[in-house]
Amino acid sequence: MAQDYPSFQCITKAEFDPTSLTGTFQVLNTSGFSEDIKIFKLYNPSTSISVEISYDGVTAHDFMPPTGTCIIDLQTNHGNVGTGNLGTLNGRKYQKVWGRTAANPTFIQIIGYR
Repeated sequence: MAQDYPSFQCITKAEFDPTSLTGTFQVLNTSGFSEDIKIFKLYNPSTSISVEISYDGVTAHDFMPPTGTCIIDLQTNHGNVGTGNLGTLNGRKYQKVWGRTAANPTFIQIIGYR
């Protein structure tokens, strides 16, 4: 059956046990995303573990407090260039997300996306 392109498509989710995190970044979604993503959602179910998130496995990019949720609509955060809708941002296929226990969970966390 042909894919119905006007309809949304769900990407297979990944799961990771936050109790196995250490102070070193570990890949949370082993294979990365199976397709490009337009909405990124991350939930930290732990009631006691703060997690730092990295998109390159080296740099701390985000912070997830216990029971925190992060939702980023990548399509809203884009600029059109010309008439071809160039400049639309997507999370790339195979993008991996890393996590580690937060080094300074009681510090104010300031995060930016563009």
